[in-house]
Amino acid sequence: MVTCRDKAFCIQSRLLRNILTVLAAGVVLALLFTSCFSYPVKAENFTQNIVYWDENLPREESVELAFFAPGLTVTSYNGIPVEWGKKPLVFLPPGPAAFTVDLARFDTTGVLLNGSSAFVWNFKAGDRYSIQGGTRNGKPGILLWNLEVKTKTEDMDFFPFPEPGKTVLE
Repeated sequence: MVTCRDKAFCIQSRLLRNILTVLAAGVVLALLFTSCFSYPVKAENFTQNIVYWDENLPREESVELAFFAPGLTVTSYNGIPVEWGKKPLVFLPPGPAAFTVDLARFDTTGVLLNGSSAFVWNFKAGDRYSIQGGTRNGKPGILLWNLEVKTKTEDMDFFPFPEPGKTVLE
């Protein structure tokens, strides 16, 4: 057992050792967190279902659409029936595009989002979008989020499910 003859020196020594230990742990944690957050998040990491509508179109000239909402199924693109499976990441030519989507799930507040909606949007080359189900003013529908521009839920474009008895694009 090591004894310390000068009590003040021993206390300072232990205090310094504790401070250095805490600082070292802080540095290690900071390195771990910054390495995680600086890793580029790509949509390809979240799906194995990638669809290239036109494989000859360079990716930077395409529009990237992530249909990652649970229970969301794309049923048609520009009037053409499609079977893109669950959570597809789709690369399309820019320009106007018409979609019909079905949604059947509960949102985070417990509201049943169940219906079919159609929307038309003029997509710009190089932009990335997320298409999700959600509510606005208590009405269920589809949220379109331009990941390049918009940052808040209020900024998302909204396409409500049609009222019973009305057609989708009325």
